[in-house]
Amino acid sequence: LNAGMADVAINWSGGLHHAKRSEASGFCYVNDIVLGILQLLKLHARVLYLDIDVHHGDGVEEAFYTTDRVMTVSFHKYGDYFFP
Repeated sequence: LNAGMADVAINWSGGLHHAKRSEASGFCYVNDIVLGILQLLKLHARVLYLDIDVHHGDGVEEAFYTTDRVMTVSFHKYGDYFFP
C-alpha cells in the first residue's frame, strides 16, 4: 500500500489481532495488524481497519483507541464460550 502498488490489503488468515502491547493473548504474541497500520500511518493520514474474523480484534482496537487516525470496525461472533 505504501509503495502505491495496491489500494487495499487483505489478510485472509485474520492476523494476530489479539496481542496487546504488554501481553500475549489467544495464540497471538506479536500483533502484525498493529505493525502494519503503524507503517501505513507513516504515509497516510487515516487508516480504516475492517475485521471480519469470527473473534473481536481487541488488540488492534486497544492499540488505536485514543487516536482519530485509525478507525477499527470489528464484525465478530458474540456469546458464551467465545474468545474474547
